[in-house]
Amino acid sequence: MVTRSTSSDLLRERLRTLLGLDAEFAEGSGDASLVGPTSGSSTTGAASAPEPVLVQVLTADGDEIPAFLLRPEPDVATGAAVVLVAGHGRGIDDLVAMDPADEYHDGLAHKLVRAGFTVLCLEMVSFGRRRFAQADGADAYEPAENTCGIDAARHLLHGQPVMGHRVADARAAVQALRQVPGVDPGRVAVAGGSGGGAVALLLAAVDPTVSAALVATYFCTFEASLCSIRHCPCNIVPGLLPDLEMADIAALIAPRPLVLEAGERDPIFPIAATRASFARLAGVWEEHGAVPPELVVTDGGHAFRADRSLDALVERIA
Repeated sequence: MVTRSTSSDLLRERLRTLLGLDAEFAEGSGDASLVGPTSGSSTTGAASAPEPVLVQVLTADGDEIPAFLLRPEPDVATGAAVVLVAGHGRGIDDLVAMDPADEYHDGLAHKLVRAGFTVLCLEMVSFGRRRFAQADGADAYEPAENTCGIDAARHLLHGQPVMGHRVADARAAVQALRQVPGVDPGRVAVAGGSGGGAVALLLAAVDPTVSAALVATYFCTFEASLCSIRHCPCNIVPGLLPDLEMADIAALIAPRPLVLEAGERDPIFPIAATRASFARLAGVWEEHGAVPPELVVTDGGHAFRADRSLDALVERIA
């Protein structure tokens, strides 16, 4: 339950520990950087369809993570930027897919770029180019197949949930994006839907330097979603309950901007629980004298439409 009787700083430290991120926030842990072409815009001939450029996020530990970078045209660029995290599927390829667009993400990276954001789409562990290596002779993965089950087990057996690894990688992407020419380092947000929404919510909660968060088709309650409906094991972070329900985690983002999107007919994140959880947030922002979060409810199901929710993010950060 959201409460002001417990220090937000203490809750944030606890969440970092549960995610296995204590070392990430230790003094002198270092920043990440971007390797690859980062300046200027690149289009396919239409200002509405920038060509994604494949780059690498070089973490402080020396790991290289594939990512797509998309730059807006100079006449629409605002200086704001977003680290965009994909939900379950083909990974970053789904975020930039056009003609046809991915059913869930609906050309999301391009929508953000048209709104003036520089966008960095980071490949998460278990998806696309970062799936667990197959044994020799094994059948090739299907394009949308993930290795969450394997990666979740491997991480938990080593004492860290795979979600913590993903949050750490997304944080490295934020650090790298701040260094890109034309990006205002004080206006770098994180966005994602479904599993990507989990990463976005958790990252904004544990790292107060993240400027804003857009979270779609994830915010609900753990009790009504993960604890009542079958979900991927990559979502499991041992020890969150009972003290860190989703509303408690979201409250750690205050007073920074938070925009939430949910589907009225989402079968795996029930809208009634989403609304009840959201109702507990406004007072936290009001205590800070800040604009409360916005919940955008679409008439669809489990899909990230980024219509009003994108406008709300633009109003708050761009």
